[in-house]
Amino acid sequence: MNAMLPLAVEIAAFAVIYAIASIVTRPLRRRCRTEDVLALGAAGCLRHVVGHMSRALAVLVVTWAASELCGYLKLSGPLAPPEAHIDAWLVFWGLVLLIAFVEGAAAAACRALKRPFPIPDLLRSITRGVLVGAAFLAVLRYQLGINITPVLGASALVTAVVGFALQGVLGNLLAGMSLHIVRAVVPGDWVAIGDLEGEVIETNWRETRLRTIAGHQMVVPNSTVASATIHNMSRPTPLRRHTIPVGASYSDAPGDVIAALVESASAVPEVLREPAPSAFLVEYKDFGINYALRFWTNRYHERAAVEGDVMRMIWYQFKRRGIEIPFPMSDKILNEVVEVIDNRRRREPDDAEARRTADDLMRSDFFSKLLVDAKGAPLVRPEQLAGLAAAIRRIRFTRGETVFRQGEPGESCYVVVRGAARGRVEYKDAARAHEFDIGPGALFGEMSLVTGLPRTATILAGEEIELLEISRDAFARLLGMRDDIPQILAGLVAERAEQNRSMLEKLQAMESADVGERIKSASILTRFLRMLGRR
Repeated sequence: MNAMLPLAVEIAAFAVIYAIASIVTRPLRRRCRTEDVLALGAAGCLRHVVGHMSRALAVLVVTWAASELCGYLKLSGPLAPPEAHIDAWLVFWGLVLLIAFVEGAAAAACRALKRPFPIPDLLRSITRGVLVGAAFLAVLRYQLGINITPVLGASALVTAVVGFALQGVLGNLLAGMSLHIVRAVVPGDWVAIGDLEGEVIETNWRETRLRTIAGHQMVVPNSTVASATIHNMSRPTPLRRHTIPVGASYSDAPGDVIAALVESASAVPEVLREPAPSAFLVEYKDFGINYALRFWTNRYHERAAVEGDVMRMIWYQFKRRGIEIPFPMSDKILNEVVEVIDNRRRREPDDAEARRTADDLMRSDFFSKLLVDAKGAPLVRPEQLAGLAAAIRRIRFTRGETVFRQGEPGESCYVVVRGAARGRVEYKDAARAHEFDIGPGALFGEMSLVTGLPRTATILAGEEIELLEISRDAFARLLGMRDDIPQILAGLVAERAEQNRSMLEKLQAMESADVGERIKSASILTRFLRMLGRR
């Protein structure tokens, strides 16, 4: 055992031992980095510590086994390393084992307490490397008796030369250390660094990697990150406020505009209900009144899409409520435009629009189900339907908007002209709601109009849809076209309602006795006569 092997062979032997130990312990080390030690209790904590120590333990065990094998085979001379080198190797790995035990115990304690490790990963790796290097120099000096002063002097000179040559790299290294210490950015954060914005996917000693919303991966040197203003959109909380400026004309009441803005924001699923959306008047301008809509989300990095959805809802809300978004113009032109808009609101629809509305009604279930008698003969003529155009409103809803909700009172019905809607009925004793589709030409909401019952379903716009809204006034005008229409229509509606009675009795928040009374023919006729002012 005292004979000396050539240095290269000796180093190769130690390298093989290290490689064997690394390969054998790789699964255990990988598990200790991902395992939830809190869920496993004391056994999990012990396994975590052993995982950190496993490589050093394996090296010691393999070295001892190799030494015993050499003794058993009575290898000597050039086939066995000297005892001093083996002892130095064992002492060095004993010190590494101690370092690993301290690190593993601290990491297990932090995981068990559900706290992050106080030293960032980069600084943790550097500290571990410094301690292992110090252990190596201590073994050389005190175990092997090698004078390490020349080594330290030479290393200082080499460090100065390398530092001057690699000052950019060292700058990134020091910047990375500072970023890891203060935890300015960590993987998973969505940040804006200068003109770049994206999710942090990796931080290391040299660079920070971002994945943009378009999927591009950007590599930013740590020195740039450290010197830039960082907008962190994920911490301390992802809750962020959005502000959208909106203009409206002077002819629209601020209360109506604010209500439309708040309802538009509330219709978007990504907008939080708490804090609630709000809107307020900002300033009076030459061409209109400026408002600000504020709402909160947890997805500020997707603000372009979310704010776009909110602005889309605003357009549809304004159109349905008759709120005008003004153009930049002078007071004189503004007054002229407002006058034209007011006149257009008050005037009767032209003949072409009236005929279009009548054609849409003739092709719909409104006509085929409500305006024909038991023999299939129409109760009104097309020109009479055209006369209702002034009382029928053509409105549009965009994808995701709610036309009405189940349980709400209803004084109008709707005909689908274009697009498709989605209906949902919720029952008391059903785990899942019943859903159905409503296509072009379909009639919905008529039961609430003719019976006075609350809405029996929630109707959502599955895509952009165009509807004809038939109000109570329009329906009353229809009832007054012929004296026998109320009687005939009451019988038709009562027959239809009786077929749906079993469903109505299951609807949430309705009393079956009240439903049964209201869908009787006599009750419906009485309601029709009240619409006509005859009772």
